[in-house]
Amino acid sequence: MTAPASTARPVRAARRAGMALATSLLALGLLLAACGSTPVQTSPAQIEAAVGHAYATLFDFADHDIAVKTAVIENGSTLRGALTQALSSSLAKRATGAKVSKVQLLSASACRQAAMTSPCARVTYNLLSTAHTPLFATPSIGYAVSVGGHWLVAKSTICGLLSLFYSTSGRSGSPPGC
Repeated sequence: MTAPASTARPVRAARRAGMALATSLLALGLLLAACGSTPVQTSPAQIEAAVGHAYATLFDFADHDIAVKTAVIENGSTLRGALTQALSSSLAKRATGAKVSKVQLLSASACRQAAMTSPCARVTYNLLSTAHTPLFATPSIGYAVSVGGHWLVAKSTICGLLSLFYSTSGRSGSPPGC
C-alpha cells in the first residue's frame, strides 16, 4: 500500500533532509578525523633529499637572497641580520652549497636532549667550494628539524656557525638572532 500523494511529499522531503544531514555528518567526521590525524610520514630517502635541499640552499653563498635562506632555517627570520653580515665575508665567496652525506633520524628524547623539537635529525654534511669539492677535510655535523611538515636547518646549527664567523672576524657577543 502506498501513501497518499498528500503525505508522500513530506515523507520524501524528510528522507532527503535526513540523507543530507547524514552526508553532512559523514563529511564533518571525515574532516575532523583528517585534522586530528598525524601527517603522512615520508621515507628516509625523501627526508634525506629534503634536508639536503635545505642545507644546499642555505650554504649556496653565490645566491645572496636572504629570504630564500631564512626560509630553510628554523625560525630563520630572526637571523636576517647575522646572515646578511656573514654573506659579506671571504668564506662566503668560497662556498657554493653543501652536500649532505647522512641524515640520522633521532628519537623524541634525543631531540629533547639536543634542545630541539621532534622530529629532528643529525646531519653529516660538507660545505662545497666553487669547484664543488669539500671545503674542509672532515665533514661537519649539524641538525635538521621538521616544522609544519618541512625539513629545515636547525637554528642551533646555523647559530653555531655564525658564532664561529663572529669570533674569526673579531666580533664579540652572539650573532643577532642567536
